[in-house]
Formats: sequence, C-alpha cells, structure tokens
Amino acid sequence: MSNFVVSARKYRPTTFDEVVGQDHVAKTLKNALQTDHLAHAFLFTGPRGVGKTTCARILAKIINCENPINKVEACNQCTSCTSFNDNASFNILELDAASNNSVDNMRTLIEQVRFQPQHGKYKVFIIDEVHMLTTQAFNAFLKTLEEPPSYAIFILATTEKHKIIPTILSRCQIFDFKRIQISDAVAQLEKICEKEGIKADKEALHTIATKADGAMRDALTIFDKISSSTNDIITYKDVVANLNLLDYEYYFKITDSFLKEDIADVLITLNEIVKLGFDADHFVVGLAEHFRDLLIAKVPATLGILDVSDELKKRYYNQAMIAKASFLLSGLNILNQCDIDLARAKNKRLQVELALSKLTYLNRASDVDIFGNKAESQEKKTEFLNDSTQKSIEIAGETVAEAPKEQSNPQNAEVIPPTALKISEPAIQVEAPIVTKTTASPASVSPLKMTNIDAIRESIKLAEQTKAEARKNISLDGVKEIWSDYTDNNQSKSVQSALKLAILGLEEKVISAKVPTQVSRDMILQETVLLDRLRNELGVSDLVFDIQIDKSLFPDFEESKPVQSMTQREKYIVMLEKNPSLGSFTKKFGLKLDTEV
Repeated sequence: MSNFVVSARKYRPTTFDEVVGQDHVAKTLKNALQTDHLAHAFLFTGPRGVGKTTCARILAKIINCENPINKVEACNQCTSCTSFNDNASFNILELDAASNNSVDNMRTLIEQVRFQPQHGKYKVFIIDEVHMLTTQAFNAFLKTLEEPPSYAIFILATTEKHKIIPTILSRCQIFDFKRIQISDAVAQLEKICEKEGIKADKEALHTIATKADGAMRDALTIFDKISSSTNDIITYKDVVANLNLLDYEYYFKITDSFLKEDIADVLITLNEIVKLGFDADHFVVGLAEHFRDLLIAKVPATLGILDVSDELKKRYYNQAMIAKASFLLSGLNILNQCDIDLARAKNKRLQVELALSKLTYLNRASDVDIFGNKAESQEKKTEFLNDSTQKSIEIAGETVAEAPKEQSNPQNAEVIPPTALKISEPAIQVEAPIVTKTTASPASVSPLKMTNIDAIRESIKLAEQTKAEARKNISLDGVKEIWSDYTDNNQSKSVQSALKLAILGLEEKVISAKVPTQVSRDMILQETVLLDRLRNELGVSDLVFDIQIDKSLFPDFEESKPVQSMTQREKYIVMLEKNPSLGSFTKKFGLKLDTEV
C-alpha cells in the first residue's frame, strides 16, 4: 500500500500564518484571541477551497490549547493538541450538514451541547455546509445558538450564505472569505515544489493557478495530477496537455495574422485548433479574452490588471503596441456577436470563419477614408496623390500603388476578396476596393494594387441621391404597400391580425396607426423589423411609429373576455333565461339545486 497523501491534506495549514490569501480573517481572529473578545458563534462563508473549514479547525485547536503561544498559536504538545492531531478530541465535534440536515440530527447536537467538556475550556461545534439544513432544523437550532452555555462555541461554514435564514445570520459573527489570488496560489505552489524537490516552470504554475479559479484546494489537486504524470519536472506544455487547454501561442499567432491581413494563415491556424479537438465556441471565447487582455495591455498603468506572468505581460504589451485600439474594440464586438450567433448556428465553423475573415480585413476598413477627408491618427497617416495613370497611397511607411482603370487584374496577380464596409449613416453596404497582389512591379513601388477609390464615393453619392428621391416621393400608399407585404409574410397569426386591424395615417416622418386594444398596440410596437424596413425603403432614417388606441373606430370588434366560473345557481339562471320551460320541469319533478357546490 502506498503512503501517498494528497497535497491538499499534506500541506493543510496548521496556523493562521500559513493560511493562504485570507489575511483579513486571520488578523481579526488573532486579535479576538489576544483580547479575549471571542464570540460564541461564527459564520465562515466564501467559495469552495479557500480555507473556511481549515480556519475553523485552527481556531478550535487554539482555544482548547493548554499552553497557547502568544494566545494565537497552538503548542502542539499538550493533551488537547495531541488528541486533536490524532482526530481523537472529544471537545471538538464536526457535523456535515449535507447528510445530517434533519430536526432529529439537530436535537442530537443540542443534547451534546448540554455536556461540559472533559478537558479544556470550550466545547467547539463545527457545522460544515450549514446551508443544507432544513428550515425546521434551523428553527430548532435558534435558541441554542442565541444563548448557548459559556463553554460552547459554534463555527458554521457555508458556500451559499444567501440560503441561510436571517435569524441565524443575526446570531453569528460573519467572516467573508475571498477567492485566492493567482499570485498567492503560485507562491504556495512554489513552496510545495521546493519541499517536494519538483522543478516547475513559472508559467506552468501560473496556468494551474488560473485553472483553479480562486480555489487553493483545486490548485493542489491539479498540481498532484500533473506532477504524477511527469518526472519531477513540470513544464507549461505538460500543463496544457493534461488540462486540455488551448495554448495561448495560437492566440498570439492568429492575432499577428490579423495584423498582417494574412487570411490563409488565419484559416490554417483555425484548422489546426479544430484538429486538436477544441470546439469553435471555446476558441471564440478564448480569442475574445485575448483581445481584452491586449486592450488592457495598451496602457502601462493598467498592465498590472492582467493575471499573467511577467514574461507574458511583456508579450501582451509588445503585441498591443502594434494593434490599434479601434481594431481591438471592433474585434471584441465582432467576436462577441459571433459567440451569440454560435448558439443557433447550424454550421458553427463557417460562423467562426466569417468572423475571422472580418477581423483579417478590419484594419483596412478603418484606414481607408471613403469620405475624402484626410485620415490622420497617431499610428498611421494616409496620403492620396493624383496621377494620370495611377495613384499611390503611403500607409505606415509602405507605398501602395493603385491599379490603372484599364488593367483591373494583371497577369500573375492574386486577387484578395473584397471587404464589406458598413456605413452607419446612411445605412447602406458598400463593397471595398479589390486589392491585387502582383509580382511584376517596379522596385520603388509596393506590389499591392488598389482600384480607384472615387468609385466608392460615387456609389455613396448615388445612394444618397436615390434616398433623397425616395424621401420626396413618400406617401401613405407606399406605407400601406410595405405594411401589407410585411403583414402577409409574417409567420405569427396574432401579429398578422393586429397589423391588419390597424388604420394607418402619415404625417411627415410619423406613421400613425389606430388600433382597438392595448394588446394590438404592444404587438405592433415590438415589430422593429417592420419599422427598419419602412425607414430603409422609404429613405427616411428617423421615421417613427405613433400607435394609439381608439375603440370607437372599431364598432364591430369584440375583445375576448376571460371565462368566469359560475355557481350552480348562476348556471341555472342562465339556462332558465334560454329555456323558460325548465322552471316547470324542475317543479314537476321536485328537483332542487345543490347551493353548497
């Protein structure tokens, strides 16, 4: 039989000074011990694996120690301490409320409270997972908890404080335990590695602490799992392989591909990630977190917020310096929308590839000034130079030549797909210029080719003129035509009914509608798709609805009324009104109503 003991038990703290990440709790309890201001009931609450039960045991051991050191540390030599270490103390009783949550279990505990301690000053009752007690068990425990004997101390521990009734909370001193910080968990793991003779990378321990999500016990469990699969040497790759994590190198690599606009490398990297067995939604969430970290790393003052190692902070900072804040913010928005859409997407990989394609050409969309203004920023400056045959654009020190109109796709040219630029006002879609990459070009000119940007301006101008003409020709008949078409194609019968009942009117930019009921009004107001369609097709971006209730315009409309339950007598009266001969029939046979029903 192996004598192996898991690290969570082997390195369990025995003094308050050894407790990781709970200095505020340790300090308060030590002050209470030194000043003899010890309460009769405590409630330790916080996430799992942060030291609640450990602190309860340390406190119970100290207050029963015969020779405490400075009143805050057990001597580990007296009878009470040795019996506690051997799990044979009669003065310290632990109760698992998860399996002992009934009134009978609580009565048994109250009976034990009546007996004074055989040795020592106090009898300590530690009730773990106290939120699992039933309401009846809590009520049975109330009186004893409020006025216990002078020798009884209760320490309650729970992960779900909100489930404990207020009458229990008001009788306890409450201590809120915090999640273990990653830096504290890493420091503790380093101490254990030193004692066990294990060599571990700083990044590996940091990854273990991050995966533990604030629980020291989870961190030690993961540490045991990984150390048992290696030969006393723990590397970052070992941690990633054992925990099935996606290496952050992929996020750095794919972000570099975004900045270089290398769509091929982006798709190849995604394919590698999928082959490793990671889900598309898992990758999207991880990439969004990477963009968030880059955004924080752009400002040195906020660099300390990142819960990563110092080496990784440098990598984040270096990559953040070459990525514009506008790119990161827009990228976060794209990834967030992709994460939302993945829940209902049938082809999840295609959804992710579309999002990554948008990210690849996102910088180009923000660099090109389609309105003809001078586009200047702290990082890039774009200049347009006119020429009879071609125009060159200088972006970040690189010369980009625009292809002549008569040569749209030269030989040996690789066509890069256009990027869709979304213009917020007016709301139209414009296709970005096709950029060509050619091998035959002068030495002084970059091989990138770009079509005339004047075409984009012309398309925008034409769209504006079209919308202006549409605004001039707006009419009630046009509104009714769009309204009727939307109604006929709507899949909801109730919405169709509400839209058909509406009596429409038009005054400048306000579409008025008269409806018979509040329900109809609410249904129409919820049809934002209809309003967007009217705005787009009529060319009025600030068109609004004015829905009013006017029952006088609908004399034939009968609103459904809820069916009311009637007594036996009320039913009889209704039947009698419909058939008067029912009265004589009742008298003839001597029938009587059961009025009590």
